[in-house]
Amino acid sequence: MATANMEPHLLTAFILVGLGVILLSFEFFLPTGGILIVAGILIFGVAIGVIFVYGTRTEAVVSVIALCVGLPAAGTGFFHAWKRFALKSGLDPEAAGGSITDAMPELSELDQLKGRHGKTVTMMRPSGTIIIDGKRVDAMTEGMMLETNVWVRCVEVKSGRVIVRQVESPEDLSTMTLDDLK
Repeated sequence: MATANMEPHLLTAFILVGLGVILLSFEFFLPTGGILIVAGILIFGVAIGVIFVYGTRTEAVVSVIALCVGLPAAGTGFFHAWKRFALKSGLDPEAAGGSITDAMPELSELDQLKGRHGKTVTMMRPSGTIIIDGKRVDAMTEGMMLETNVWVRCVEVKSGRVIVRQVESPEDLSTMTLDDLK
């Protein structure tokens, strides 16, 4: 057994590093606002201090490099593994070969609004409500503020958001009012 020949200061340092890793992982599962992270880092510092005081210079340099390189690498690997195994293909429609609009039909309805004209019902600051095809739709402008009862055209549907731009009154819709659209 390797621990029988290991010097006591190295064994103590390994135990402290293990305890620090446990505290860091507990912070991931039990968010304490960083208290466990600070405690873990302090324990890592004590482990390095034990090696500096009781070990050789080579052991101290190797342990500092191992903690500074190994710990972030292990954390990155853990998060990538967590992300890969936590998402099931049923929860991620694109991983299952479908599209996001297959999983959320209301997004495909919004996609059909692209290019359509409507009127603002509320002030657009830059978001508000418009009426397109007789339906009230939450929308936002490209950054401009618009008054109520202004003609707009849907220029884009992005991430479930309807983006509109002010336009002159469309010729074929110029005689319509908001009451006609309800």
